[in-house]
Amino acid sequence: MKTILVSSFIAGLVLFASSCKTKDSNSTGTMYIHLHTNIDTNEVADDTTLYDDGTGRHFSLSTGKFYLTDITLHNVTGTTYKFDGVYILKTIETEQYLVGQAPVGTYDYVTFTVGVSGADNSKAPSSFASSHALSAGDMWFGNTTEGYMFLKAEGKADTTAAQNGTNLMPFVYEIGTAANLKTVTMPVRTGSLTPYILTAGGTQYIHMACDFGKLLSGVNFKTYNSLTSPTANPALATTIANNIAGMFDYE
Repeated sequence: MKTILVSSFIAGLVLFASSCKTKDSNSTGTMYIHLHTNIDTNEVADDTTLYDDGTGRHFSLSTGKFYLTDITLHNVTGTTYKFDGVYILKTIETEQYLVGQAPVGTYDYVTFTVGVSGADNSKAPSSFASSHALSAGDMWFGNTTEGYMFLKAEGKADTTAAQNGTNLMPFVYEIGTAANLKTVTMPVRTGSLTPYILTAGGTQYIHMACDFGKLLSGVNFKTYNSLTSPTANPALATTIANNIAGMFDYE
């Protein structure tokens, strides 16, 4: 009698576990972000070409990195789904990033933060596994007080009046600290921009471009070509940080 009861109990557990697994696999899909690095409408292909930023300035980009965190999908029903613990370090070289599993649904826009917030910003890169985005030592200011560089842009700018490329000036801008943590709210997708429909077991891609021309709008390459400390030039850091939200667009 005991053997029969135990066997029945185990069989019930197996059936329950199986049904849970089936339910999970039938209620989620996979989300990716596909993100191009642009200067105006020109996709950055190498670190030597001077690209027109749309306002007449020309510059190259050798480094264009930033952290994406707090990625949140917004459902047409008014509900949201946040990918907790997901950190993406966007680089020029890599365009496609796995975000994770999300409930099936119709999502008409996405929000995210550029930067690292909370306790993680006060941890050293050595605190994280080598596969983690926050293990990048070149995106850290070197101490747990200042924390991580939320965004880093390096390149060379044409400083000639004629923009003929005869006088190139190196530039580097590193943005960080809680004051410059920015949340980006992408537009609601309507008309030709159809919502993202995530089906069970399916895959969806959020296609976007980030325009470093817009990011560096209002920055005078001649007079302010370097910002490598969070507190060295607060006004310049604020100018660049305030441009972050406007640098993203759907593709």
